Amino acid sequence: MTEFDPYDALVPVFSKIEISKRVVQIGTAIFCNIWNEPFLLTAAHVTDDLHNGTLLVPTRDGLQPIEGYMAHIDLPPELSRSKDSVDIAYYRLSTEFAFLLAHQFKPFPQQRNQIIDSALDLTVCSASGYPASKSKKNADGVFSSEIFSFRGAIADKDTYDRLDLSPDQAIIIQFSKKRAINPESMKTFATPSLNGISGGGIFAWPAGRECSDDWSLPRLVGIVHTFKEREGLIIGTTLLPMLGALTLGRMKRFGGVK
Repeated sequence: MTEFDPYDALVPVFSKIEISKRVVQIGTAIFCNIWNEPFLLTAAHVTDDLHNGTLLVPTRDGLQPIEGYMAHIDLPPELSRSKDSVDIAYYRLSTEFAFLLAHQFKPFPQQRNQIIDSALDLTVCSASGYPASKSKKNADGVFSSEIFSFRGAIADKDTYDRLDLSPDQAIIIQFSKKRAINPESMKTFATPSLNGISGGGIFAWPAGRECSDDWSLPRLVGIVHTFKEREGLIIGTTLLPMLGALTLGRMKRFGGVK
């Protein structure tokens, strides 16, 4: 198996709000190499922020607007994004912009992706991204953030049925902030808010290595989009709908982006 730290592929996403001219971190994206082409995978409610301003990510030249072809799965007009159980979007990056991004990040290799038949076949997964509360701006106006991973067991079928979600499309991880444990000290740990990890990766740990800290082991199986704090559930979408969206975009030649 190719050794690769998934953290190298996770990218914080910022929004420059036009009305107030403020820059705030709103989500996470995954820098990927698929079909030997550069992509950012994320959640659709993250790209929805384009209605309010410009989406920025860290590059060699500082925070820069994302350049490329953006697409997401549309909803019927009568439904809001909060009702979207898929909630995925992507950018097919321009080659030039991907080069700038690669100065700070490494594209996640396609061979480390896994299309799963059912989330119920998984045991333990980590949802990884950049909590917005960890975003900082120093005296020189430079922004920074910090990655966190939230690990838990896959929910049972009754939970899927109760939420009317299908395990071939949705991944539900059981995670309670109140019972979170620091893996190094094995003591309870006050985790940051999960706001901001939307669009981050869901990584599946292999059976028998669920408690490992070797990040060369897990495979990317989904995209995070929701945290139900009261119920202690992190919800994301498997890679299958994303692959379908990418295939459709490829048929459209990604709007001519090169």
